[in-house]
Amino acid sequence: MIQLPEEFDSIFRYIVVVSQRAEQLINGAKVRTESRHAKPTLKARDDVDGKAVDWRVLTQEELDAHREAMVEQFRSEVSAVTEPESKGPIPDVLPTGDATPVAKGGDEEKDDELARLQRLLGMTGQVAKVVEETEDSDEAKDPDAAKVEAPVEPDPEDKKKKG
Repeated sequence: MIQLPEEFDSIFRYIVVVSQRAEQLINGAKVRTESRHAKPTLKARDDVDGKAVDWRVLTQEELDAHREAMVEQFRSEVSAVTEPESKGPIPDVLPTGDATPVAKGGDEEKDDELARLQRLLGMTGQVAKVVEETEDSDEAKDPDAAKVEAPVEPDPEDKKKKG
């Protein structure tokens, strides 16, 4: 089991301090003690064990003051960022009577991706056929559909052979 330095009252607090120091080392802080280790977590442990890192437990008032300072800094950053002013009037979202209507040609095909794909695949006339087929009733397609076929009974000679 790990031997805690005297100033630490729990293993959890020790791990928190070492991990925060390791994060500082990863972000570019210099090692304060000689260490034979290469990993930043082990270097941080050596710094904490060598008492080269000052740490203390913050009181609730200090935590609240720190939080308030962070909130004020965030508010000042947000208020400093302003939206750029538009150079002209903002266009209306709803259409007005000023717009000229686009002339619709009866023979022109829609120029959209679906129409182009249908032309490429040779499916331009099939959509209308499918619609017409679904509108027709089943009786019109198959006049013999109303007839019900009687089930075929097995031949009596086959029954004798099996039995």
